[in-house]
Amino acid sequence: MQVPAQYQGREQSYLKHRVLKEYLLAWGHKLGSLAQHRRVRLCYVDGFAGPWQANDAALADTSIAIGLDALEAAASTWHDKGYPIDVDAYFVEKDPHAFANLQRFIEGRTGRVRTQAFPGEFGTHVGNIRRLLDGDPGFIFVDPTGWKGAAMRFIAPLLADSRQRDVLVNVMFDHINRFKDDPRHFLREQMREFFGLADRDMPAALSEEELFALYRRQLKEQCGVEYAADLAIPHPTVERTKFRLVVGGNSPAVLEVFRDAERKVIGAEAASVRDQAALRAKEEKTGQLTLLAAPPATDSRYESLHARALAQAPRDVLARLATKNSLEFRKLWPELLEAHHVTRPELGKLVWKMYKEGTIRILNLKPDERSVKDDHVLATRTSV
Repeated sequence: MQVPAQYQGREQSYLKHRVLKEYLLAWGHKLGSLAQHRRVRLCYVDGFAGPWQANDAALADTSIAIGLDALEAAASTWHDKGYPIDVDAYFVEKDPHAFANLQRFIEGRTGRVRTQAFPGEFGTHVGNIRRLLDGDPGFIFVDPTGWKGAAMRFIAPLLADSRQRDVLVNVMFDHINRFKDDPRHFLREQMREFFGLADRDMPAALSEEELFALYRRQLKEQCGVEYAADLAIPHPTVERTKFRLVVGGNSPAVLEVFRDAERKVIGAEAASVRDQAALRAKEEKTGQLTLLAAPPATDSRYESLHARALAQAPRDVLARLATKNSLEFRKLWPELLEAHHVTRPELGKLVWKMYKEGTIRILNLKPDERSVKDDHVLATRTSV
């Protein structure tokens, strides 16, 4: 695959936008399907809209256009079938110059998605946007350039009035990792706000995994969502995380869609994206053209997380079943997808393999069934 020219030098944004597009398309189509039974209104909120660093005159390389295009596609699917669906999108941007560009873009855009832009800080518009959302399904996208202004107390009200709302937060690990242990008072306060820690300071010297376990836990506790998971967006040319996307929501489908997007984008596309970035950086440094070799099939960092998940998941299945006499697969797979970088189909194959090897039992398996289903009741070999 070829990375669009407008993303050269910011390949991490390309990967972020690919995840956003994949997730938002699936979200819009799934919730839009409710229009088969009643009129549906879907809402989208971009709290830090920009546009920033756009290299495309039509803003095709921004979350603004990515989000609107995905929403238009979902709306058109159901509208063209004759089902009643409305889509509203709300954008917030504090920088006056960026806001002027944002306003000009949405005013010149046509389509089924109704748009409205708000100038100023995200937090100052939360109350108004919450009223506009009413009780309808929504997707909240929080993508700050650092961490200021993205306090968890601003996110929570936008998720409070409907269980059919998801949130996707870009946690800028590259920036946060440099300052999370800084003793200066104003930084301590900003970190408490971002992580929703109230009057508690962040624990010292957290590793990357510990840091995101904390953020996921706080997102669930402070924002009232049932599920939270994250994926890592790699630095284009250095072996480290650039930032992580954290998703939260109340339906297990949140995790299913998120892990599918992770596998497709980070697992299947990131290796080629990073290979192109490294090649371009080398050519800029040496001034010499380099032959493009075939990139690895998967990104090495993702593959490490994925392999670890495949190894750990069976042990977690047994540990979870050990606490219960039996457990439906529908109750098990969301817990494992939260913790592990695997997809639901991959987990189903692992559980089926455990059954075939005699490690676990499926109590209500029918003779003609050859795969694990949501209503299958799992148990250890020693369970009664």
